Amino acid sequence: MAPLPMNDASVFIPRGHDVTLGVDNAASEEMKDFSYGTFHILRPNRPITLLLVFLSCAVGALLRTVLKETKVPILVVIFFIGLVIGIVAHFTHQLPFVKHIAEIDPVLFLHLFTPVIIFTASFEMDFYIFRKSFWQVLVLAVPGFLMNCGFLGWLTFKINKYNWSWDDSMLFGIILSTTDPILSVAAVKNIGLSKIVTNLIKGESLFNDATTVIIFELYRDLVHQSHQEVVKEIFVQLILKFFASIAFGFLSSKLVSYWLAHIFNDGIIEVILSFSMAYVIFFLAEWFGMSGVISLCMLGLLLDSVSFSPGMDAFLYKFWAMLTFLAHIMIYLIMGIVIAQKTFPYINTRGFFSVITVYLSLNLVRALVILTLSPFLSRLGYGFNWRWGAVLVWSGMRGTFTLNMALALSQTPSITAADLQVKTMILLHCGTASLLTLIINSTTVKKLVVTLGLCNITLPKRMAMHNAVQRIRQMEANAFSMLKLDRFLADANWTMAEDSMTIEYPYKLDTEEIRQLSKTLKCPDCDADIAFERSPQQIADIMEEARLRLLTAQIASYQKQYNSGMLNQEAAQTLIGAAESYVDIEGKFMNIHEVKTYWESKGMLVTMKKWLSDWVYNVKDETTKAPKNKFLRLCHQIVFMEEFEYISTMITYLNSVPIILNFITSVNAEYLPQLKMCNYYFLCLYIGEAALKALAMGRTYIYYHWNQFDLIVIVVGIIDVMIINLFKNMTPSYPMINTIRIFRFGRLLRVFRLFKLTLPTLIFVLDKQINKQLTFRYDIAKGYVQGEEDIKRLIEQISGHEKVYIEITKILEKNKQEAMKELGLMQRDYPEIVTAVKTRQAVQTVLNTASETLKFMISGGIVDRNEGAELHKVILVKKKHLAKLPPTIAPPTAQQLLHNVMWLQDNKNQIEFIQDWSYKLCAQYSNMYVVDVLNHTKCDIYDEAMDDVILVHGTVQDCQLGQRYCAPCILPKTCHQVQGTSPATKLLIIRSIEGGARKSTGTCFNVCQHHADRRCATLGQLFSMESRNRSSVANDLDYTYMSSQSHSVRKNKE
Repeated sequence: MAPLPMNDASVFIPRGHDVTLGVDNAASEEMKDFSYGTFHILRPNRPITLLLVFLSCAVGALLRTVLKETKVPILVVIFFIGLVIGIVAHFTHQLPFVKHIAEIDPVLFLHLFTPVIIFTASFEMDFYIFRKSFWQVLVLAVPGFLMNCGFLGWLTFKINKYNWSWDDSMLFGIILSTTDPILSVAAVKNIGLSKIVTNLIKGESLFNDATTVIIFELYRDLVHQSHQEVVKEIFVQLILKFFASIAFGFLSSKLVSYWLAHIFNDGIIEVILSFSMAYVIFFLAEWFGMSGVISLCMLGLLLDSVSFSPGMDAFLYKFWAMLTFLAHIMIYLIMGIVIAQKTFPYINTRGFFSVITVYLSLNLVRALVILTLSPFLSRLGYGFNWRWGAVLVWSGMRGTFTLNMALALSQTPSITAADLQVKTMILLHCGTASLLTLIINSTTVKKLVVTLGLCNITLPKRMAMHNAVQRIRQMEANAFSMLKLDRFLADANWTMAEDSMTIEYPYKLDTEEIRQLSKTLKCPDCDADIAFERSPQQIADIMEEARLRLLTAQIASYQKQYNSGMLNQEAAQTLIGAAESYVDIEGKFMNIHEVKTYWESKGMLVTMKKWLSDWVYNVKDETTKAPKNKFLRLCHQIVFMEEFEYISTMITYLNSVPIILNFITSVNAEYLPQLKMCNYYFLCLYIGEAALKALAMGRTYIYYHWNQFDLIVIVVGIIDVMIINLFKNMTPSYPMINTIRIFRFGRLLRVFRLFKLTLPTLIFVLDKQINKQLTFRYDIAKGYVQGEEDIKRLIEQISGHEKVYIEITKILEKNKQEAMKELGLMQRDYPEIVTAVKTRQAVQTVLNTASETLKFMISGGIVDRNEGAELHKVILVKKKHLAKLPPTIAPPTAQQLLHNVMWLQDNKNQIEFIQDWSYKLCAQYSNMYVVDVLNHTKCDIYDEAMDDVILVHGTVQDCQLGQRYCAPCILPKTCHQVQGTSPATKLLIIRSIEGGARKSTGTCFNVCQHHADRRCATLGQLFSMESRNRSSVANDLDYTYMSSQSHSVRKNKE
């Protein structure tokens, strides 16, 4: 390294670098004694670069605090700070570390900052919106990017004044065609712009970053290196950079998800894992020639907040946002230093006009490309319009990838001074273009979005905000009213307190909007305020806004259920994704029938299990009846011994060796006679086994699938032997040889006999997977019902209009009832699965309560923090053991359920009485069942199979006569159709015996016919006794039963 020029005094020199001292040795020694020697004020060999890193972070935090309410971009200020440092270091040699920063390795720069930015951007994306807009993103990121490169490269080649070659112009176009996924959406993320547009911007930036890296490296290598097979190399590069990267990212996401699933409630490990794996996966992908950007995109898209432990989402997002902010601070500080150090001698007035031309050109070319692709974009995904296109054009910020590729190009060896100048000017123009997009585009894109009306606050949104503000003000008034009665706060200055706490309406309203929000009429009779009837279009708008808010509330409910442990990870991800997919479907509410598609698509395992169950070979002797003949009985005993099957399997294993040797040409030619004898020997054993089974099983032998397969093996083997012996003395020909080869391959069928004993294990594995799927199904249905119940409490606050409230209530109630039906069907068909899920949820609920109680005791000082930590560990261990509960649990018996009824208090006499009473009731009234009639729905009654219909709860209306009936009452037989007029209506249907409700003997029929004659009177008496207690009702039922029994006995005697 050449000696650096020095001033009169010695300066700080990093360790390991030799320099030439100044001429004034005396002054130097005096300075040295003062700084490093006697006084020890400044110590040598300090890591100044590390100090600069942390100082830049502190400056970034200071700027974020000071400039928070201004429009000045923080990164622009950081860039200028780096520029000043670089310029100062250019004129003085007191800052040697700046030159080391300016020579930073581009590969280190890429691996240091890219993983943070790519993973953060992909992790924050909405996967379900991205999935629908994938083809739009792909059109923008691949053909759109290539068009942008071509146009920009051609334009640069034509108008630049630096005599750049075509290759230099194309590399410049490639570098400036990429956009930053974080900076592009930072200015429009929280201003009310549709999530569809923000995800489209971010998705395009992510994928054109990946395309940029691939095209840049490929084009640079083709320009600067000689290649023999260009097409082959391009093909290999595309396979590695695209398909292999996608596969690697997918497998990495599965590995990380599996790892996260086995980390129990340890947030530190989860954050460290997400941080480290982002860098490891990016490094490995780049190391093996793949695209680290695409691999990280796949990882971030397939992971979400639900992939981590409950309650980790907020901390995780803040952690990655902090890393992204610090990464951008360091990027722009370094690039400011690099540009100042390398391009300062080339800066002049002509360069200034060239920079402005480049900035205008890249925006013009991007607008032209978006305009060209808009007909295709409008027919894909969510559609496209010119306003979206304008935002897409203006939000294209040049950031990390532009600066990194310009730095990489400037660091490549230069053959001539002209080549060095071209690379330096490319670095200068790329850095200034990135700076101008931050100064101009990022500060004006918000104004553009507002001007285009893409974040207008509609009337329903304003109404919702108005209702929220009114509710908060009411809460404030109630709180102030209570606090004024407080003995400590009663003498506070309440006027000042109320003035300082007044919540203002956040949106600016004009006179017309205020009138729309508070539109009322005066009643001509009583002068009371009456709500103004809104137009159908306004009601439709309010309905749509309420639908979107209900979807948001549903997602919040599913997230809350997951955080509390009531939903497992897969079910929570499915429900949240399903709710998010309804956002863009106008007027569509989430219902259980469409949610069912998420578990019905996983039903192939049941079919596979059924097919494998048919092939299970049962070796128990109960499957066939033993014959009476002694010899056949002996054969039966031998065949149905487990040892017989083991011997058969060993024979198959032994036969597999000569079968494999037959296909080895050298061995087959040398040992052909021996292999032929082995074939005859094993074929005879198979024939003997089949004959023994046929004698033992008789006619049932042919009904077993494995026996049919054995017969096929034997037939194929016999034909194989016959063909070999038939063709032995003939002149060989190609048809003969091919025929022998085909039947030789037929011997491989014998190896499949080995699967006979492995089928039970396969079925056991399938059973475990099916149980997981059924648990997943129940979790989804249960979580959906709980979500419907949660949002039902919010309808009144969200609806904003009475008609909307009624309509939404009907829709949600209908959806809930359908979901409850699904739960009931699962309870009926899979009681063991449902019982296991309910048991797990019951334990989880109790453990959650214990955790909350422990937090309350710790916060109140009842329990010391150390003691609380020990108790918390015990609770966490119990939660961890929940995963070890069996997937199926036998449902409790009726007696067990009665012992768990709280108000019975495990009283033996009361439990026995209820068991006897229920037995009598079931014996005499087994032809009864209850029907639920929803509000405003009709139900047909009194068909030929009904004796009586009793309204036990709610109210109904006769559809013919209009007569209303209230519970409890017996509906008249002249009523054939009723309509529910209350939220919950229940009808007790008593079916006639002739209708086929149950089979009975003649005696029992007479008894039940006697009940049919007396039922109306008995039940009428029961319904009329509203003031009587439960014991008297039980006595009446008991009396009815005993009297019917005595009547039956008398008739039998007669």
